[in-house]
Amino acid sequence: MFARAALIAAAIFTLASCDQVAVQTPEGGGDAAQLEAPASGAEPSRVFAPVSDAARAASGDLTVAMSLSLPDASEQSGSAQETLTLTGANGLAIEAAVTSAVSPATQVQGQTLRALMSLPVEEPQTLVYRVSSQTKPSSGQGICGADDPAFVVVWEPSAPGEETLKVLGVTGGAPGAAGARACPLLEYRRS
Repeated sequence: MFARAALIAAAIFTLASCDQVAVQTPEGGGDAAQLEAPASGAEPSRVFAPVSDAARAASGDLTVAMSLSLPDASEQSGSAQETLTLTGANGLAIEAAVTSAVSPATQVQGQTLRALMSLPVEEPQTLVYRVSSQTKPSSGQGICGADDPAFVVVWEPSAPGEETLKVLGVTGGAPGAAGARACPLLEYRRS
């Protein structure tokens, strides 16, 4: 009985020691190595085909990818940041960081997001992302035409089997702000 318990303990110790990773000190410094966030391509991407004329003009097929950036270990108040990447078949590229989830009753230019995006009545919220960079296609027209969006509102239905995506660019401020202006609604279907 004692031999069996000792054998099990030795096996557990061996397995535990195999999982340990040696931390090496970088050359020329005494700082410990830091973990890096996963590459932006680590998350699976999804491709959507344009349904509306505005979506065809703005991007053509749209690839949507999400990534999570972990804070630097030296930042004590840092938190993980979710980043949305929209890549159009025509060369459009937008990166945006999630800022909030807002009610569809939030207004932009006197209209609710529910009305602007034709959202279902039972939908409790939609996500708002602050645009950090945009590369427009050679035509010079992005999701807000010639203007640069400050924010992007993205909605996907949560019901199984639903494969739509709605994207609304907003210029001048966040949804709900006095200077916010809505761009044309872009509608897509999963391809």
